[in-house]
Formats: sequence, structure tokens, C-alpha cells
Amino acid sequence: KLLPMMNVNIARRLSSVCQRLRASRTLEECQMPASSRMSRIFYRQHGNSSNYDRNSGEYGHQHKSGRFSTSWRSSLGTGLVVGTLSFAGYTTWKRSNSCSLSQSLVPTLQAAQIIDNDKHQKVSPPSRNFNFIADAVEKTAPAVVFIEILGRHPFTQQQITVSNGSGFIVKSDGLILTNAHVVADGRLVTVKLQNGQEYKGKVESVDLRSDLATVRIVAKNLPTLPLSRTKDLRPGEWVVAMGSPLALNNTITAGVISSLHRSSKELGIQNEMDYIQTDAAINFGNSGGPLINLDGKVIGINTMKVTSGISFAIPADYALDFLETSAKKLKEDPSSATSERWYLGITMLTLTPSLIQELQERDPMFPNVSSGVLVWRVVLGSPANLAGLQPGDVITRIGGKEARSSQDIYRALEAWKPVEIEVIHRGSKKTVTAQP
Repeated sequence: KLLPMMNVNIARRLSSVCQRLRASRTLEECQMPASSRMSRIFYRQHGNSSNYDRNSGEYGHQHKSGRFSTSWRSSLGTGLVVGTLSFAGYTTWKRSNSCSLSQSLVPTLQAAQIIDNDKHQKVSPPSRNFNFIADAVEKTAPAVVFIEILGRHPFTQQQITVSNGSGFIVKSDGLILTNAHVVADGRLVTVKLQNGQEYKGKVESVDLRSDLATVRIVAKNLPTLPLSRTKDLRPGEWVVAMGSPLALNNTITAGVISSLHRSSKELGIQNEMDYIQTDAAINFGNSGGPLINLDGKVIGINTMKVTSGISFAIPADYALDFLETSAKKLKEDPSSATSERWYLGITMLTLTPSLIQELQERDPMFPNVSSGVLVWRVVLGSPANLAGLQPGDVITRIGGKEARSSQDIYRALEAWKPVEIEVIHRGSKKTVTAQP
């Protein structure tokens, strides 16, 4: 059973053993199968004496020492042959099992390797394969801009920064999309690109109803971001909010889509729009920046943060429609693109019962009200700022009428005269007068 397993090396070992035993055995015996050789040796020791005499030329009692010498050599030869065959079989078995073991380890070793030695090709580490957010940011960041609104201090008349926000380039010839509340009252607009270049910007189109606006800078061959329709989006998808919160340029936050169709009625906004809700942080200064998916496409425009984990963005569908409409209006009549309204200088949010409950759970100091309008942001130097309104104030009455939604604020401003505003600030009621 061992002989079929022998390879060339085993045959060579056996040949060497045979050469050493030629003095006591014939070459014919060495060429015999192992079973035949062992039978011949056994027959010599125990078989017919006359046959033994013919092979050895020795006989009987007179040559006892000769028979002992031959028997000793034969036993030694048998031991060597059997030992050689056993060693050869064990070596072959060991090699076979070693080969099987090494083959079984190959997939494990290949999985752990960073470099393929055969092809000399580098395999990317997990930090490169799974940083999908970083890949999306790397593609889109050059088209995100920082927008600064300059104005005059109401008392010293010195030029100061009254507001700032974010935006992104949609046309390579310098057209930038942002929020209307960022630039609505901006006479002096400065746009800073990611590479550090600064440009003077001009507000081109404004739609306060959808809270979208465009700014134009004189430049060419700029990087752009594509806008994508949101019909195929799903809750739970990863999104990245980009912008300049608190004037910190090129800040990235990530999260998931919490809801795709948060209606304006749920938020208390009377503009018949849906919003994308996300838990990606959208802070002051992020307004107007892009909300992108992992393909690097803009799916929304960052608009507001209600509280930690609850932020909203305008779906890109509205932005695409706004860009198309404003382009047509500008072509027909350059002065018709801007939608003018009386300006108070606040970003506001209608308080719904569910939103009030959420805010009261997060902030024990939030006033106990059943309705109202939350002042989310106040533009420095604006009529609201000069009147004394502060972020966190809850407007309960304006112009002598109850304020239950942001639409009530807009109606009161249409009177074209100073208005009295009743607010609750940290539990205290106060009345201020603002000149829109």
C-alpha cells in the first residue's frame, strides 16, 4: 500500500539502500517488489536447506557462524527496507497534509494581506473603502461658498457684518443659490470660495415665499453642484449638510433623512411646501448651504434648525423650479425677478402643539403657550434687532391681533407702518415696536 505513494525521491532512496546491500543480496532481489523480497528472506531462514545451499554455498552445522552472519545481514536489510518504506510513506503523508493545510490557509492569508505579492497591487485599507461620507465631501466641497452680508451700524455708521450664511455654485459663470433670508436685505454681499478667493456679489433673484435666492459674482469656470429630484429618496438615507455655521468655513455634518414630506402645515408655515427633515446639524450660518446625498448631488437647501436632531431643508425640486422661473423672468424683464416684501429681519417658525411639546421637553424654560411664532434668528441691524427682538422669543400678538402662524406676521407687515409686537422671553412678557 505504501509503494504506490512513493515518488521519484523515494525511489532514489530505495536504490541507494539496494546498492549498500548488494554484498549480501543480488540485484535481482533489489528489483523485486517488497513483498517478494521479504518472502525470499523468510524462506532462506526457515525453508528447504538444499535450496539454501544452492544460493549460499554453505551447509548445516559445520557453517553455523556463516548462517548467523547471513541471517544478521538479512535481518538488517529487512529492517532498513521496511524502515525506508515507512519513512517514505510518512514523509509523503506529511507533505500531503502540509499541502492541504497550506491550501486551507490561503484564503485566510489572502484576506489579511494589504499587498498582493504576485501582482504587486496595493489593496485599499478599510479607512479608504468605507469613508463614503469623506468621498462625497471631497467631490462637492469646492462648490460650496461662504456668504457675508455687510451693512452700517445703526449708531456709528461703520461697516459691519450684519449676517452670514452659505450657498453653492449652480452655474460655472458665477450663479450661486442660497436662502432668501440670508441675502434678502443685503446691499453689500461678499462671497468667499473654498480656495480663499473673495468676490463682490449681487443679489439677482429673491423669492421670500419659498425662501430661495440667487447671487451673481463675476467669475468663470467655477466648480458646480448638480441638483437632483427627490422622488427616489428614502427615509434613513445618509445625507451631508455643508456650509459655514457660526462663520466657520467648510464645516461638514452628517445624518440621515428623518422624513421626506414634512408639510409646511405641520411646521405652521403657510407656503404650501414640503420639507426634508434630517438629524444632520444645521446651525447658524449653514442656511443656504447644500444638503447632499452620497452621490454628491444636492437634494436640499439647508434652511433651519428647530432643536438638536431636528433640522429642515428645502427639497431641491423647489430650487430647480425657482432657477427655471427666475431665468425666464430675467430674460423677459431684468427687474421682475425679485419678489419684494416688507422686511422685519427675523427667521421664524410657527409653533404647533407637537413642536411646543418637543421644545418644552428639551428646554424647561420654554414658555407655556398653546400657539405663537418662534423667533429663530434675528439679523443684526434689522428692524427686529433695533426693536429688541431676540432669538428664542415667542411672538403671541402683532398689530393688536393674535399671532398663531408666520402668515399672521406677514399680514401685519403689509400695513406699511410701525407695528407693536407682544413677545414672551424666558417667561417674561414684553411689548416692542418695530418699523419694517
